[in-house]
Amino acid sequence: MKVLRILLIPLPHNGKYLIQEDMKRTIQVNVKMTEEDFGLLRKAAEKRWPDAVMTNSGIVLGLARITAREILGKKTKKG
Repeated sequence: MKVLRILLIPLPHNGKYLIQEDMKRTIQVNVKMTEEDFGLLRKAAEKRWPDAVMTNSGIVLGLARITAREILGKKTKKG
């Protein structure tokens, strides 16, 4: 029987070992909206990202991030 060995080597980040600080954390948000509202978001997402495979949450999050950056005056990433 072969045993796979994986070495974990922490890499310095600004002279510190930031393992937990760099971990991605998620927050669950439940959103209720009408079919018409979600249809509007889906159309906007299809126009923004044609031919992309999108989940409902991906549509809401992607468009929300773009709008939040625009409101805060930051440039959005194209793509």
